[in-house]
Amino acid sequence: MQPSFPILRSARVALAGAALLALSACVHRNDSMAPTIAITEPRSGTTRSSDDLRISGYALDDAGIASIKVDGADLMQDGLYASERGKRLVQFAFTKPNLQDGELRLVLEVTDVNGRSSLERYVLTLDATPPTVELTKVESVAGGRIQVEGVARDNMRLSSIRINGVPLAFTPGTEYSFSVIVDAVSDGQIVVEDSAGNTTTRDLR
Repeated sequence: MQPSFPILRSARVALAGAALLALSACVHRNDSMAPTIAITEPRSGTTRSSDDLRISGYALDDAGIASIKVDGADLMQDGLYASERGKRLVQFAFTKPNLQDGELRLVLEVTDVNGRSSLERYVLTLDATPPTVELTKVESVAGGRIQVEGVARDNMRLSSIRINGVPLAFTPGTEYSFSVIVDAVSDGQIVVEDSAGNTTTRDLR
């Protein structure tokens, strides 16, 4: 017995519906995540500023990148990135000129070809000012050693103090007073470094 036409039509509708659902699932899987944007250099934290600070990073998306905006300005409008539009991975770089010590804040937004977007807030502390060190006492003591006293200061944050190669243990801050006894050497020095990598060196004389 042959099936009736209404039954055939129902079967075809069911098959078509299943195919449409499968196709929808495939389309969904092709854009399964929101885009990602990241700064790789310099990373958020503290760095020494320069006349032209170069910031670099990448944008990543499974469907393809349509725009990369920095404080509202689309980097991909630049002819340099014309051939990058639509790619899944786009590496980028830009400069910020004439920066001074202080905090730099940027809002990064990346949008994919399907209109999905992500925001990333980037914060960088710029510090081109080296730390200072004031020696109040450098005195010989028994056993070929010396006592060294003084104060180290920085406008942002001290990160390390080494006297004749010996690191001092302290809680990082803007100021630290020290009084230590170390081995005496002919070329004795104190080296103070801040969180941006600026250093100051003084001879122990």
